[in-house]
Amino acid sequence: MLGVGFFLLMGAACLVALLRYSELHAWLGYLQQPYLWRVVRFSLWQALLSSGISLLIAIPVASCLMHRRFYGRGALLQLFSVSMVVPTIVAILGLVVVYGRSGWLSQFLGIQVPLYGLTGILLAHVFFNMPLAVRLLLQGYDLIPAGQWRQATQLGFTRWTAFRWIEWHYMKKVLPGAFVLIFMLCFSSFAVVLSLGGGPKFSTLEVAIYQALRFDFDLNKASFLALLQVMICSLFALLVYRIAPVNRQDVSLLALTRYPLKDSYWARFADGVALLCVFVLVIPPFVAIFGPIFSPLFFETLQSLALWQAVLVSLQIALPAALVSVLLGICFAVLARFCMGRPYLAFLPNKIEHLGNLILMVPGLVIATGLFLALRDVGWGLPSSYWIVVWVNAVMALPFVLRALMPVMYQQERRFRNVYLSLGIQSWSRWRLEWPLVRVNVAQALGYALLLSLGDMGVIALFGSQGLVSLPLYLFQLIGSYRLAEGSCVAVVLILLCLMLFYGSSRFVGGKVGGVNVKN
Repeated sequence: MLGVGFFLLMGAACLVALLRYSELHAWLGYLQQPYLWRVVRFSLWQALLSSGISLLIAIPVASCLMHRRFYGRGALLQLFSVSMVVPTIVAILGLVVVYGRSGWLSQFLGIQVPLYGLTGILLAHVFFNMPLAVRLLLQGYDLIPAGQWRQATQLGFTRWTAFRWIEWHYMKKVLPGAFVLIFMLCFSSFAVVLSLGGGPKFSTLEVAIYQALRFDFDLNKASFLALLQVMICSLFALLVYRIAPVNRQDVSLLALTRYPLKDSYWARFADGVALLCVFVLVIPPFVAIFGPIFSPLFFETLQSLALWQAVLVSLQIALPAALVSVLLGICFAVLARFCMGRPYLAFLPNKIEHLGNLILMVPGLVIATGLFLALRDVGWGLPSSYWIVVWVNAVMALPFVLRALMPVMYQQERRFRNVYLSLGIQSWSRWRLEWPLVRVNVAQALGYALLLSLGDMGVIALFGSQGLVSLPLYLFQLIGSYRLAEGSCVAVVLILLCLMLFYGSSRFVGGKVGGVNVKN
């Protein structure tokens, strides 16, 4: 409860500090600016397109991965897990190498892709969010009882018939939540739009907030834009969830068992097209990232002092931010479990989880600015910039931490609640008993928080100074000065550092299973 209380206290302090420096009477003037509504329209349009395209591709891909067993399937699922949290600036560099004006597509096929603009933004968003959608839809397949698959096999269902009468019934329960999550991620996109937007014509609200803070230091306008973004995301989420069916797990589900369905030429063709989309959209940028690793310039880049200073700054930010994020996630989970066991608080667990996820609606730049103003009022101004960056990175990773922790924490509560009560097991003793069962999920949460904090470029771009330049910001500066070859080498260092930290969290926190859930 202390962790959740501190989270709410910091949020309230940010809000009060922003409102103190705001002039509410000027907000009506902002509503009359044509530029504002052009930014809002583009933000909505690109978010809707990105979400729709990601889900349209993810549905056949998830169906293929559910029904097909082929060599490399496990590696592809692991790649999907990594692509969700790969540093944004690294992925952008990979896209530039593949689809840029002098990229692979232009050199080998002579195809010019207008990368800087809406097309590039959509490519980047699909690269990040299509794998996320696939993972969410595969979780929806876990809701289907094994008895329905068995009956489908006995009745000779084809893939299309099974999708129409079985799979779609469960997919439509998962799709609204996936659509809202991806929409919010795309609507609040910052680094992608800043790098690939190509000008004011393709700005989003998040970029407009950055411009208001970084170049004008207009706190009033930034507060207004942030509140507008929160209102739009909230209304959109309420609208989607209002018409979405309730997601309930079938009580007959014990374990997912695969039963083969009747195969056909069209099913194989559809699966082939789905996998081709994956190989075209996801695989090439990853390959392009590691392209410079054998070049002489890569070894010259490793000798740069600025590179290793940026690596040190990134680690100094990512490690404490990840630990704080996981501790916050555990506090949220423990409080939610406490409410589950008490009938008069049974309505609170979902509300507590939603509270942690609401951070997706609030721009990290605004949280950082509000916290900076609150600390400045008590005499801690610029010296607190480092801790502001750490805290904001921690809370921005919290929704992903909760997604990894909450299901297993709920499961342990339902499974062992009566045993704990009868034996009087509480607090630390209970945690020691559960640690072997939850350590894999804690390791996954820590890995996600590490990678998200390591790859963040939003807050550090606002507060970064000569002595506070992280690896993503250093890479962005190289790309901005047209040192693309050197930037490619720095991107390799960044992605290797991400993989090392992700493996380290899985190996040393998750244990010998290395982040793989083992079912008895």
